[in-house]
Amino acid sequence: MAGVTEKVANLICGFETVALPEEAMYRGKIAVMDCVGVALAGSQEPVGKIMHEYARSLPPGGEATIWGTTHRVSAPEAALVNGTISHALDYDDMNRPMLGHPSIVLVPALFAVGEKMQLPGRKLLEGYILGLEVMAKLGKIFGPAAYEKSWHATSVLGVLGSCASTSYLLRLSHQQTLNAIGIAASEASGIKKNFGSMTKPLHAGSAARKGLWAALLAEKGLTADPQALDGTFGFLEMFKGEPYDLKTLNDSGPLEIIGSGLVFKQYPCCGGIHSLLDNVIDLRQKEAIRPEQVKEIECRVNPHRITYLDRPQVQEGLEAKFSIQYCVAAALKDGKIVFSHFSKENIIQSDIQSLTRKIRIIPGNDLGEFASEVTVRTLDGRVFSSRRSEPKGSPNSPLSEGDLFNKFVDCAMMIMSSSQAEKAGKALLGLEKEKDLKNIINLLSAA
Repeated sequence: MAGVTEKVANLICGFETVALPEEAMYRGKIAVMDCVGVALAGSQEPVGKIMHEYARSLPPGGEATIWGTTHRVSAPEAALVNGTISHALDYDDMNRPMLGHPSIVLVPALFAVGEKMQLPGRKLLEGYILGLEVMAKLGKIFGPAAYEKSWHATSVLGVLGSCASTSYLLRLSHQQTLNAIGIAASEASGIKKNFGSMTKPLHAGSAARKGLWAALLAEKGLTADPQALDGTFGFLEMFKGEPYDLKTLNDSGPLEIIGSGLVFKQYPCCGGIHSLLDNVIDLRQKEAIRPEQVKEIECRVNPHRITYLDRPQVQEGLEAKFSIQYCVAAALKDGKIVFSHFSKENIIQSDIQSLTRKIRIIPGNDLGEFASEVTVRTLDGRVFSSRRSEPKGSPNSPLSEGDLFNKFVDCAMMIMSSSQAEKAGKALLGLEKEKDLKNIINLLSAA
């Protein structure tokens, strides 16, 4: 019986024969546009500026472009930089089975190879759908086990997704693909301890680079164990550490981009907080609750969320993105959460700080992974509650194409005019029609 490594290699090498429905291609385009948009905005964050400075220190005139600039570096380094800035704001999409962020790993790696090889846009979309397929199916094997052990799934599974996508674009042989998977498996890393720091977005860029690097090395003949994901000392034993079920790899259901789908973010902060924010903002609007009226805010969330989102005191924007207390307080005060809420000036506002001290976080053992309940008690004795099973932007409560296009334009306008941003967004929505990436890269570089 074929093991996981063999099954993944077979999926990659046989993907060209898979009939891709238009719905899958459409969803891929939306994901690519969203990723590029949040990257352009993320380039203005402190970690984005550090990565741009790093890129400028590299030999110029390489194979792939740093988005939003005219600077070109080697394909792996472009994947590193673009992947990191894509996650700088924590505003990017998620896939639930993998418990992580797929596009910020896949899109930078695919663009780097696509630009290097002058590939058509449709081929990149195929690679995207494949990479998501690999990460989501492996995520179903893993379940929450690795995540609960502190591994960051975006990085650990992302390196294999990037490897799968780029191996496909490079048209590696079956043996080369097995080697690429083995190399990538040894490069997997990323710990949740670094959540709330600049190293968390670096996880995404590193996974994008490592997966691409593994494919390039395998193309040149570097070898690895052909069963690197399986058995004693293998990838799955290392990260899962218990018996695992392979049936998801034999699943004949819809492609993961349609089946499990993607969650797109309305707010530039950790996705684990989003349903809470939907609840708070809805209550504020419906009940006209003012901060000075509040006695207590009770936030019930799945216990898994509390371990890394219970941050009663924050000093920096990256910490604030992972603080239930700060995000809920800011949302109640202003009725929204936008980029500026994570500036130092907003974080230290006395009225927000006062509200954070009124927030209690309670484990909701009856709540699903993405559900939440908010109860607001006022000084005059009134009580208001709101409960959600999942946030807006989820597959069952999707944002429209218009919503996501507007999000792209808002993000891109951090570095370019609104008209230029709209042109870039429309080009990305027509990615499957592009014979290569030159037009899109030029539009992104015009800033």
